[in-house]
Amino acid sequence: MNTAHHSPPSAVLKHALPKRLRMVGIVFILFGILAILLPGWATLAGELIVAWMLTLWGVVGLWFAWEMRAAKEWQYAAIAFGITLLLGVVFLLWPRFGIETLTVVMMLVFLAEGVVSILLGLRMSSQVKDWGWMMFSGACSLILGGMILFGWPDTAVWVLGILLGVNFLSTGISLLMLDKAAKDGA
Repeated sequence: MNTAHHSPPSAVLKHALPKRLRMVGIVFILFGILAILLPGWATLAGELIVAWMLTLWGVVGLWFAWEMRAAKEWQYAAIAFGITLLLGVVFLLWPRFGIETLTVVMMLVFLAEGVVSILLGLRMSSQVKDWGWMMFSGACSLILGGMILFGWPDTAVWVLGILLGVNFLSTGISLLMLDKAAKDGA
């Protein structure tokens, strides 16, 4: 394998990564602020995006299954994509059900992200000066997941928007701090 044109990892971290971290961090912060200011709308918008994506996925998947009907497994694909389509339509017709379902899924994602971010922060501790910011992000995610768990079901209408906003905000701040640490270490 020819590696003559590949930059060593340290060069990538010192030059390309900081700019990317800063840009992504700023976008996360802006989306976070918007979701926090308009939590009900952010919750509904998130639910509707997922509903339409599930509906589209189901329709295209059913088309795929139909085209593959020469294979004996096409019926399994049709069932799976039919369920996907049905779920999308149900989320569109009954957004409250979609919001509650997505809130539970988001709780599980926050809890998982919290654990992963903390583990990643610990792994980065010997390589990046401000690695604690990744731990901070992980702790925020764990707290947010716990808030959903203990506030259920009363907070489902607005919690998704608030939690997405806070998570986006903490992720954006973490990325900006990592950007700063990468510049300071350069």
